[in-house]
Amino acid sequence: LADLDHPEVHYPRTGLKTVVCQVRFNPILKIGQQLPAEFQDLVRHAFPQFFQEESAEFRIAPGALEAVPSTSLVWRFRSDDGSWTAGLASGSLSLETTQYRDFGDFESRFRIVEQALESVYGLDHYVRVGLRYINIFTPDEFPGRWSDKFNPTLVGPMADPILGSKVRESRQAFILAHEDWTIRVSHGTENDHYRLDIDHATEVRVDAKDVLERLRDFNGRIYQVFRWAISDELRGEMEGKAHE
Repeated sequence: LADLDHPEVHYPRTGLKTVVCQVRFNPILKIGQQLPAEFQDLVRHAFPQFFQEESAEFRIAPGALEAVPSTSLVWRFRSDDGSWTAGLASGSLSLETTQYRDFGDFESRFRIVEQALESVYGLDHYVRVGLRYINIFTPDEFPGRWSDKFNPTLVGPMADPILGSKVRESRQAFILAHEDWTIRVSHGTENDHYRLDIDHATEVRVDAKDVLERLRDFNGRIYQVFRWAISDELRGEMEGKAHE
């Protein structure tokens, strides 16, 4: 990605629906066996709502994806407006939002739950760190052909001058990998919408003191992949400019 150097800008209009960060660690049994009262005390000013749910596990079966009964609990902590949710399980901590503004805001909220995890449970490192941006572009918000909205290399057959107009559905995925990290890009049509899902992760040991720096790096790379994926037309529409 060294050849991609797009300056980050704030777009008045986007297709961004959800941003999720998850860190995983070696399981801590008492998280699943005890109410996380101390953890809640440290985060409830930002996440006052509290509830618990069972996590779902899945396995691949012939011709289907089946749920496997699970007793693993996830403690959920949610903001008053419901747009931010933190999840604490015996082996993971997550933060999800449907009202993303910028990475500085996201980082400050993640810092609240991550520092609470370190303080209460003595975490000093993680075994996986991931950051994911899910964009869903709708024809109402961004009318026109999807083949004009994205990099022709990304959309493949949809951009073909002969077959493109006949492509009804297109779903693809590819993985970028370098040293100790990967970026999985899943994209394609869903009903009349276009989904662009960028998931950046590392599965090596990350010391707790370094996790925020790693997430900043991830955010920067995700943005560069996103800018590579969209066309000048879509960029102009997101900036509020009419396409010429």
